[in-house]
Amino acid sequence: MTNPELLSCTGQTGGGPTIIMHEHVFEVRLLAVVHVCAQNEGLAREVVASALGSPSTEEVRLANEANFLMGREATIVAVNFSVDEVSAKLVETDGKTVNG
Repeated sequence: MTNPELLSCTGQTGGGPTIIMHEHVFEVRLLAVVHVCAQNEGLAREVVASALGSPSTEEVRLANEANFLMGREATIVAVNFSVDEVSAKLVETDGKTVNG
């Protein structure tokens, strides 16, 4: 098993035997439920996108370490999010379902 911090998509392993690796890019649709406390829906809607930022370098490193410990020889090299702010749909206010 190879340490994920030494892997790169160029196949270099930092001194050990060369492992042929290919970069695979996936587009994944996500559904997020963001709970916001605000005076009104408009103010709440303004901050929704800020909760959906890309993970930090540290968070990606931790995910890679966890994958390595699970025996998965694959390394996450980047995660980018694009938020469609128009798609934010209000579903509940003060515990009451909003039909809309």
